[in-house]
Amino acid sequence: MTALFHHPRKFVTGLAGLALALSLPATAAAADPVAQHRELGDGVDRPIHDLSGEGDSSSLELNPAQLNSVEGFDLTLLGYQTVYDFARGTGFGAFASLNLGLGLALGFGVQALEPGFGGEQFDADGAHNRPMTKVSFGLAAGDGEWGSVGVGVHGVRRDGQRLRVPQLDLGATLRMTNYASFGAVARLGPTDLRDATYRPVLDLGGELAIRPLGTRWLELAGGVMTRTDQSQGRGFSNFDADHDLLPYGRLAVRYQGLEIAGEVQRVQVDILDENSLAILDETAALRGGVSMALAWDYGSVGVGVHSGLGSGVDGVAYRARFSTKRQGRAVWVRPVDAEAIELKSIGNQRTLIATLRRLERAEAAGERSILLIKADGFGMGWAAGQELRDALRRVRDAGGHVYAYAEQPNTRDYWIASVAEKVYVHPAGRFATVGLGARRLFYKDALAKIGVQVQSVHIDEYKSAHESFTRSSRSDYDREQRTALLDDTWDTVLYDIAQARGMSISAVADTIFESPLGPQEAVDAGFADAITHRDEVLETLGEQLDESGGVVVSLRRFAPTTPERETWSESPYYAVVLLEGTIIGGKSRTIPILDIKFTGGDTVADTIRALRGDSACKGIVLRVDSGGGSAFASEVMWREVALTREAWEKDKKGSPPIVVSMSDVAASGGYYVPVGADTIFAEPLTITGSIGVVYMHYDVSGLLDMLGVNVDRIERGSPAIDANAIWQPWSPEQLERQQKGIEQTYDLFLSRVSGGRGMTKEAINEVGRGHVWSGKRAKDIGLIDEFGGLREALDEVRERSGEPTYKAKDYPLRLLPSRPSLVQLLVKGAGSLVAIPVEKAAAAREAEAAEQLPFALRDAITRLSLSLLFLPQDEANLIMEGTLEIE
Repeated sequence: MTALFHHPRKFVTGLAGLALALSLPATAAAADPVAQHRELGDGVDRPIHDLSGEGDSSSLELNPAQLNSVEGFDLTLLGYQTVYDFARGTGFGAFASLNLGLGLALGFGVQALEPGFGGEQFDADGAHNRPMTKVSFGLAAGDGEWGSVGVGVHGVRRDGQRLRVPQLDLGATLRMTNYASFGAVARLGPTDLRDATYRPVLDLGGELAIRPLGTRWLELAGGVMTRTDQSQGRGFSNFDADHDLLPYGRLAVRYQGLEIAGEVQRVQVDILDENSLAILDETAALRGGVSMALAWDYGSVGVGVHSGLGSGVDGVAYRARFSTKRQGRAVWVRPVDAEAIELKSIGNQRTLIATLRRLERAEAAGERSILLIKADGFGMGWAAGQELRDALRRVRDAGGHVYAYAEQPNTRDYWIASVAEKVYVHPAGRFATVGLGARRLFYKDALAKIGVQVQSVHIDEYKSAHESFTRSSRSDYDREQRTALLDDTWDTVLYDIAQARGMSISAVADTIFESPLGPQEAVDAGFADAITHRDEVLETLGEQLDESGGVVVSLRRFAPTTPERETWSESPYYAVVLLEGTIIGGKSRTIPILDIKFTGGDTVADTIRALRGDSACKGIVLRVDSGGGSAFASEVMWREVALTREAWEKDKKGSPPIVVSMSDVAASGGYYVPVGADTIFAEPLTITGSIGVVYMHYDVSGLLDMLGVNVDRIERGSPAIDANAIWQPWSPEQLERQQKGIEQTYDLFLSRVSGGRGMTKEAINEVGRGHVWSGKRAKDIGLIDEFGGLREALDEVRERSGEPTYKAKDYPLRLLPSRPSLVQLLVKGAGSLVAIPVEKAAAAREAEAAEQLPFALRDAITRLSLSLLFLPQDEANLIMEGTLEIE
């Protein structure tokens, strides 16, 4: 390619050769000249006719709807010079367009045309092809990304006359995803009664452009134009397909600022008498055209040729374009693909795990990896952020490049982003790095005003889930444990930012104290490296990677890494079982509007049981992000975890091993289930522990008195009758029975933890009593085994599975329970007649199993602050105290 640029003659000859190869011989005999037929509305000729693909301001002449796909201001200059004596289309044109936004674009064009024959040849159609000036106006409306409509009005002026003979174009485009675009145009040319040479012509055309790669790099297009003379005695009734039907095809290849395009089209021609040059016949012939354009940022130039009418080149076209939108650079640069990681897209375990898998791939790529972290809106907690931050650090340690772009980050967003080698900030950005805080609302006094009170029994002093409803302020025990969690998080954040940014811990603390920070303040304080707009980020990265400007960075969407089952294959795999959200009995469910997830004990238990019996499953990671819930459901899941561990210990080749990975929260019931395994991984900032139980009872008797509602009861049996009734408080005897039940539940909890952790019940009670711990402190007291996340847990499972290392790393990862597909949801709805009796049978088996557990565990259900709106009361709950948020 470079050699062609140094030898222009060879380059033009090559283009001409390609044009000849694309074209076929004319239909006339070699002795009879072939002349290009032209109508009054035709403008400056061009080798490529684009109705639907890449638009510019000169699209006003082809399809005015294309104007709306041109961003900002665009100026295009066209020129054409005939070489073959009987070709037409010589002239020069200037076109300008302005996209006004709001779905509107305007266009204007002026062309000076010399459509006659060259070499002073006699022109039998010369009256129709006199020199003229063509003026065009256009308007397009719609969205250039999916489709638009446009109208163009054209007029001509010749022989000193006023502008006359208006021509009207109606155009439309429709974008069908990134892979296809359709364009259509109707060109109406009415007659002018004062000049018989003004023929009324109707042009109709349609084109379909295909981009097989989903990008502009390769474009294939095909279309057809029909041109019919609507003069008296002609029109559609005399439509001749051999003359009036004009198909064409186009191929365009684009890379950076280089474009090479070729087109083969059928055009109307006149067969001339060899001697007199009179028109003997009207027919059609094939003509080929090729063009090449080079762009440099906001400008581009191009050249092209036509061939097919004569024995050589028919004409040469040239083009220049200036635009407010970058058109690329035709320079031999090293293209680099960067992958964007948007923190705001990470809001649950599935999206977090998919992102962690992407980062593992980036780590394996080493120096070839370039990541851009968009550091705003992270939707998870501190432990998930710690796991993500560690994964980014490993990419850097492997030689990869990690950059961050922040607009309005909070403390957690910036802490994650600070691991990057450079942090860029938007000129209008703001660093809301104001520090950390733990907040809690108390409703006791508000409820008292409407006659509602909440009673509770709990074990023990640190179990504070009830305090929002039974106290007006937090207890000293709750303040103690929350302060400890806050301190652990604060110390980690200060240390990590200081290490990453090369600052002292005191300097980081002082900067946070001065927050919020504007962009320049963040740069001056050392929290950011430079200020840049969104559209300048990739250029800035290119300069960072190569100061000579030899690198062009573009964002690329790599293949998805969501670990979902994709086939029916029975090949070996590893499974990650999610225990996420509030724990309830029965099946898992979600309240989408409130983004509340309920993990059903039966759903998870059934999943683990099925994996245990699947010979293709080589290992299981139980991934926990839950503050607890139902004691009964926790016991059901614990049992399956314990059975899986025991099965592996008995048959290490035939059964899958199971280990636990704790994410943001694994407390209370979320800690109960994991102790069935023998190895637990957690992050230092994981919130865990909360070994305790709480009952809550809602008494609305005061409200009923205010409303004048009375309750009359007739009872037989024990005093426990109506113990759960909301219209009365607990009696002393009922309170005593509730206390007994909660002690039974707590004793079972201690037994499970004691057996799983290899500690005495007394030792567990010392660190239990509802106390919440950070992962850092939990390791010191024996509640977890190792620091780490999903990566470390999977490594442990792979090692235990006994599979060869070179094979095990390639085994796919399945995320379970699987999310139902649309088809499954439809089938479920249609199959309710079958589902209902099956669910009843399952409920009966669950009731039978419940009889084998202590009374306090029966029909247990979860209770978080929002969950109270949906779930029953007065039942055993293993739930973390309150809504614990550190922001």
